Amino acid sequence: MRRRDVIVGAGMALLWCMAARALAQGKQPVIGILALFASESDKVFVNTFVKALERLGYVAGKNAVIVMRLANGDNAALPALASEIAQAGPAVIMADVPSAIKVAQSAAPGVPIVGAVMGSPVEQGLIQSFAHPGGNVTGIASGVEDLDAKLVELALEAIPNAKAMGLLLNPAGDNATIYQRELEAAARRRGISFRPAEARTPGEIDDALRALAAAGAGFVIVQPNGMLYLEMRHIATTALVLRLPTVNDRPEKNGTGIMLCYGVDYATNYARAAIFVDKILKGAKPADLPVEFPTKVELVVNLKTAKALDLVVPQSLLVAADEVIE
Repeated sequence: MRRRDVIVGAGMALLWCMAARALAQGKQPVIGILALFASESDKVFVNTFVKALERLGYVAGKNAVIVMRLANGDNAALPALASEIAQAGPAVIMADVPSAIKVAQSAAPGVPIVGAVMGSPVEQGLIQSFAHPGGNVTGIASGVEDLDAKLVELALEAIPNAKAMGLLLNPAGDNATIYQRELEAAARRRGISFRPAEARTPGEIDDALRALAAAGAGFVIVQPNGMLYLEMRHIATTALVLRLPTVNDRPEKNGTGIMLCYGVDYATNYARAAIFVDKILKGAKPADLPVEFPTKVELVVNLKTAKALDLVVPQSLLVAADEVIE
């Protein structure tokens, strides 16, 4: 083992010991929250995390200090926000997605980090393995096996005549390359064409959707991405005008207008992230806490959007749905 690795490992162990000792002595632990997906007007998942902390006994202003920074979907804002959290001396940081996790690692070296929606953490270099993370990051993955293939399958069940699948993609997103590769493979297996279109900013979304419509996409899957999530209602509205059915992996019970949603219940992930934080504050090391997989996957069908597109959703899909928006 290299000398630098020994020093870094010893530094991490010291930080974990200090956090556990502070809790034992009755000191208020500082818990950082760095969220790419959230804004002040839309922080439902972050609030779920905070409420889960309260159930575990960590109440802001009473026996814990919570330093929350929200990036409103802007990756470029993350470094400055992470620096503010680091200056507060956190015992642990909950960073929601891979890009936020990486920035938190850079801003607060050695501080334990819990990810709520970790993407593909091994491929993205966040952990060594799911069973043995091996560093200062652990948490909950954001996908389950074959989720992307199932998303395509459900879309084709709802739109059986589709000959091409569109993908609305933000290439600046941390998972963009992996997600595009997986969806392209799923389209190939189903014998349909694959049409990606890029939007790096909200201002580029309309042109990307128009390009997909012109390319003959039978439906459009929206990449899991902070900027695109925050623009989901706009995406759904514009796509409806273009007669494009929309699909994503984030079950939208509040009805953004996306026609078909199938994916992990993120609220459950954020609530479980609080359990990891609790374990770390009580002395557990992230390296020894296996990364967990999501336990709840939901299907939401927006029948109102389907009817506006003159699509008849199969009864089998409606029966299988966890929620039907009418």
